[in-house]
Amino acid sequence: MATAAKESPLDAPAKSANYSPFRIWRRLMRYLLKYRLWVFTALVGIVGTNILAVTVPYILRDVVDIGIANQDSAYMLNAGLLVIGLGVLRGMTAFFGRFFGERLAHCISYDIRNQIYDKVQSQSFTYHDKAQVGTIITRAISDVNEIQRYFSYGLMDGLNVILLLTGVVTIMLATSPLLALIAFAPLIPLAMYSQRFVKSVHPRWKKVMDRMQVLSNHIQENALGAEVVRVFAREQHEIERFHKENQNLYNEQLDFITQWITYLPASALLAAMSTALVLLFGGILEQQGMANISIGLIVTFNAYVLLLAQPLRFVGFVILLTTQAVASGERIFEVLDEDERVVNKRDAIKADFADFKGHVRFENVSTRYSEQSPAVLKDITLEAPPGDVVAVIGLTGSGKTTIANLIPRFYDVTEGSVSIDGIDVRDYDLHSLRSQIGIVMQQSLLFSATIEENIAYGKPEATQEEILAVAKSANAHGFITEFPDGYDTMVGERGVTLSGGQKQRIAIARALLVDPRILILDDATSSVDTQTEHLIQQALERIMQGRTTFVIAQRMSTILNADQIIVLRDGEIIQQGTHETLLEDGGLYEDIYKLQLEEQERARREAIIAGIIKIPLEERRSTQQFRKLIERLTGKYTP
Repeated sequence: MATAAKESPLDAPAKSANYSPFRIWRRLMRYLLKYRLWVFTALVGIVGTNILAVTVPYILRDVVDIGIANQDSAYMLNAGLLVIGLGVLRGMTAFFGRFFGERLAHCISYDIRNQIYDKVQSQSFTYHDKAQVGTIITRAISDVNEIQRYFSYGLMDGLNVILLLTGVVTIMLATSPLLALIAFAPLIPLAMYSQRFVKSVHPRWKKVMDRMQVLSNHIQENALGAEVVRVFAREQHEIERFHKENQNLYNEQLDFITQWITYLPASALLAAMSTALVLLFGGILEQQGMANISIGLIVTFNAYVLLLAQPLRFVGFVILLTTQAVASGERIFEVLDEDERVVNKRDAIKADFADFKGHVRFENVSTRYSEQSPAVLKDITLEAPPGDVVAVIGLTGSGKTTIANLIPRFYDVTEGSVSIDGIDVRDYDLHSLRSQIGIVMQQSLLFSATIEENIAYGKPEATQEEILAVAKSANAHGFITEFPDGYDTMVGERGVTLSGGQKQRIAIARALLVDPRILILDDATSSVDTQTEHLIQQALERIMQGRTTFVIAQRMSTILNADQIIVLRDGEIIQQGTHETLLEDGGLYEDIYKLQLEEQERARREAIIAGIIKIPLEERRSTQQFRKLIERLTGKYTP
């Protein structure tokens, strides 16, 4: 398949990149709507906690002005018991506020991760061709964690600060406007400083997350490419490259933390100044007998200022969490807002297994990966009646795999149409369409699970008898039973514990189990030895019977008996016919045959004669292809 350098959709400006921080924050808040009851319960807990908190300093005024001034021990005892009772209630309301706040945060992060995963799963191959795995992982894990922290602490504690500030300010102004204004004087520069802090910290945190994404991509690529790194002895180069990227992340984090830690002492100083002003001017006013200031009122105002001191210092942390959540929200919405190119129509047709014949037709098909990229296929017209085998060959980058990928609609055509049984594939329901198509890829991916689970991946409800049957058809049963755990053998990540031929045969069994009407074999024998190729070819010949099959091939053994062979060059069909007719016509097919396939076929014939490849006697007697090969090589056929 032809590929071109493409810009990653996660690196390009996304729709949400034009959103203001407030719009992103507001969009995050919409996730609360699903949990209105929990939001209400958490809010009641927070409101109750703050009402109880602002009540205690008010009681202290009467304790000083009445209880202590009159030496009324009974009054002070009752006031103490009341404060204890209020403390118990405050603990209960704080528990409800925190418990349901935490539950909200985890539910929202759960929903967002599901959305990201669902979005990525529903994207076409065009998206996955360009997106980096490490980038997606970073946004689904790290960025979602930042949003979860915001809802756990930033939002809940932010509401707590707002409500507490509102309550304290209201009471202080109502009790003594003059002393309140004195106490609030340092809060004005604190508010201005906080606003500047928000503006400076947002871009810094986004840089940190972007650097983390680069580092994640690097780790992921090197984990997958560990063999290549060692083959070319590039360990030191990769270590130095990682250290450089890690240093960049460290520098961005240090810059961010430097900005953050300068806020803490400044906010603490301004809060302390408020306490000092209350004590200084309150004491002077009380001595002068002005503004009805009493010692009890000074104690009360000082308690209120101290009550505000911790939340005011916490404002910086709330701002930090909000900024991080907005920056992470922007990166997440870049994923969620990415257009889905391959989607179901509202009235999509369900592919009925009983009526699905597998008659494939390409009509004047042209396609490109993006508006800017060149056409990968140009005016392709071909037809594959039910049960036919169509082989597609061509030089690298000619568009072979793209033809195969258009049938299950991994990509959409730009012009023309691909139809199955007379219905455009774009009119089919995607799930039902793909359930009728089996695919064996050049590099078959197996999951970190048992062999049985991998074979049954497309049909989890399959019986043991069905799994054994397809494994035998795929020539996989023999080597599977040689493992100590048999079908319960764990294959490891990406099937690393199996050879290439073993993985291919399991992949063939997996495709066969769903009993597809259309079979796509994407160069399924290109990376195995001659003996393994023969075993795979035997399996393929069995499962191809009665199915419309498209074979993307480089080896002659897989296309000799095809009903038609399509020869591609630069995305166009330049030759079409059977093996014999195309050899007679000459051209590119003959060149490919002589250059790449003739020697392979000769080696295979000689291997058969030498006994390296074992063919059962009954198969030799019934295989026309084998007889022709022997006759061509020896001049006669001996059973």
